[in-house]
Amino acid sequence: MKYALVVKNVSKQFDDADQKFSFKKILNKDKFNAVIDVSFNIKEGEIFGVLGPNGCGKSTLIRMISTLLVPDEGSIKIFGKEIGKDDAVIRNMINRVSVEAAFFKKLTAWENIIYAARLYGLSKEDTKKKIDEILDELNFPKNRINLPMENLSRGQQQKVAIARAFLTSPMLILLDEPTTGLDPKSKMDVQKFIKKVMKERKNVGILLTTHDMNEADNLCNRISIMSDGKIMVQGKIEKLKKKVHVKDVYEIKTDKSIMRVYNFLSKIKTIENVLRDGRKIRFYTKNINLVLADLSKLLARNKLKLIYLKSVSPSLEDVFIILTGKSLEQDEK
Repeated sequence: MKYALVVKNVSKQFDDADQKFSFKKILNKDKFNAVIDVSFNIKEGEIFGVLGPNGCGKSTLIRMISTLLVPDEGSIKIFGKEIGKDDAVIRNMINRVSVEAAFFKKLTAWENIIYAARLYGLSKEDTKKKIDEILDELNFPKNRINLPMENLSRGQQQKVAIARAFLTSPMLILLDEPTTGLDPKSKMDVQKFIKKVMKERKNVGILLTTHDMNEADNLCNRISIMSDGKIMVQGKIEKLKKKVHVKDVYEIKTDKSIMRVYNFLSKIKTIENVLRDGRKIRFYTKNINLVLADLSKLLARNKLKLIYLKSVSPSLEDVFIILTGKSLEQDEK
C-alpha cells in the first residue's frame, strides 16, 4: 500500500514574546505550542480530514506539509520524499488551496491562472483546455474569467484558487478551509468537483482541514479531530461515532421564534451543549422527561407550534463535543 503522506510525531512551537499580555507570560513561558506530537497518514486515493476550530493548529500543520514551515520535531514524507531534504521535488508534487488564497488582485482571473501555470511549466494551450474543464465543473461564470480578481465575489475568487491548484494535477492536494465563507451552492459545487477528481484519479491524496463537520462527513474517508494542537482521535467517521458512545441526543424544531426555545433550553441544568442550526436545535439530556413539562408550557405561552422533537443519531459535531467538552461555536468565540 502506497502512502501519499506520512506525518510522524510532528511538533511546532512559535515565539510568544511579541504578545503584550498573555497568561503564558504570567507563567513565564515564551513559547506557544501550535502542533504537538501529531501523527497520521493518507493513503493513495483517500481524502483525509483534519477537523477542529480556528486556532487548533490545522493551518500550521498545512504550512509544514507544504514546506513553508520547518517542523521542530518529527518527520513528514510525501510519496516517500522527506520534507527538509527533498523540498524542491515535493513542491512539484503538491498544491494548496488556502482559506485566504493569494492573488494579484489587479490582474484578471485568467492572468492569475496562466501565471501559476507557467511556474509549473504548462503551456498556454494546455492551460486553456484544462482550466475551461475545471471551471465548468465548478460552475464558474465564463463571462467573469477576464475580470480583475478584485471585482469577483468571495466565492468566485475561491473557485479560481481551487481551479489553479488542481490545474497542475498535483499528487497531494492540500485543502486548507477551501469552502470557508462560501454560500451553500458554491460549497456544493466545490465538494462535487473534489469527489469527481478523486473518482478519476486513484493515485492522489487529499488533506482537507476544516471546522465544517458536515463537509468532512460528506467528503472524507477518515478524519482526525484536533484541539489545542493535539490530535484527540482519528479513524473512520462511523467508527468514531460508535466509539464515543454518544447517546441522548435530541433535535427540536418549531415554526417560529426558535431563539426563545434556544434560550430556554440553555438555562436548564439537565441539558448540555445546546446548538442552533437555522430553525433546528440539538441538545443533550439524560432524561428528556424532566424537560417535557416546562417545554410544553413555553410553547403554549409563546404560541409556538412544535414541528418535531426527536432522538437523533450522533453527528461529527457530537463526537467533537464529547471529546473536547465544547462545541466549535464555543471554541471560536
